[in-house]
Amino acid sequence: MKILITGINGQVGHALMQQLNDHELVGLTRQDCDLTNPDRIRKAIDQHQPDLIINPAAYTKVDQAEDEPELAFQINRDAPKVMAEKAREYDIPFIHFSTDYVFDGEKKGAYKEDDPTNPLGVYGASKWAGEEAIQHVGGKFYIFRTSWVYSDIGHNFYLTMKRLSEKRDEIRVVSDQFGVPTSNLFIAKQTKKMINQLTSENVGIYHLVPDGQSSWHEFAKQIITKTTPAFDINNILPVDTDQYPTRAKRPRSSVLDNSKIKAVFMIKFDTWTMELKDYEA
Repeated sequence: MKILITGINGQVGHALMQQLNDHELVGLTRQDCDLTNPDRIRKAIDQHQPDLIINPAAYTKVDQAEDEPELAFQINRDAPKVMAEKAREYDIPFIHFSTDYVFDGEKKGAYKEDDPTNPLGVYGASKWAGEEAIQHVGGKFYIFRTSWVYSDIGHNFYLTMKRLSEKRDEIRVVSDQFGVPTSNLFIAKQTKKMINQLTSENVGIYHLVPDGQSSWHEFAKQIITKTTPAFDINNILPVDTDQYPTRAKRPRSSVLDNSKIKAVFMIKFDTWTMELKDYEA
């Protein structure tokens, strides 16, 4: 199978290139394909004639998006729409990754795929708009929402906690926001299991996260226990969101329910703690 993957220098794109290397891969960087230029996207797809398009590329700067809404929407809404249109034209599947930030975090319990969306900031709104655009185009689309993505490359919570634990004696971490930590390798490995099961009967939105849930504070403790065992985890102090103001508001609880994806594709997931423990990039 010939697979076109965008954003291969990002966390998920990088992992997909590793995990899907038994296929013929066309990996596109930002330099190869400017996602703010629809014609460049169309040209790349026409040139390579893939059997499957996977789009992990995204504008992910949650706070900066508040000051760059036009750019966020170009990359997170307009670019996926063009990819979906080309995928429908060629009658091929299109996998697109979205986020838990399409929800406002006010629900008690985990979010299911058909729960009402209500993004709190520009980033979440742009990702939700991308989902809507893809669904409007139709075709063989698969939107995989994920959350709290971490890896050993780029900028993410895992690397930040690792770095801070090597430099400081005390760390303060928000303890009243909840979600599901998800590694780039988990996303790539599970995607690999599903790509041969993509049919017109199972198109739609799915929540792709491991089992379980966590606060940022608990996630930090688990990370540092793994990466910096000499650090005293009693010095990882919980703080409220109010004590750590950010430019964009975050959902308080954006835990995603993953029961649909496991049932449809007949796969089993480990807990996020097991995934973190076994994480080897």
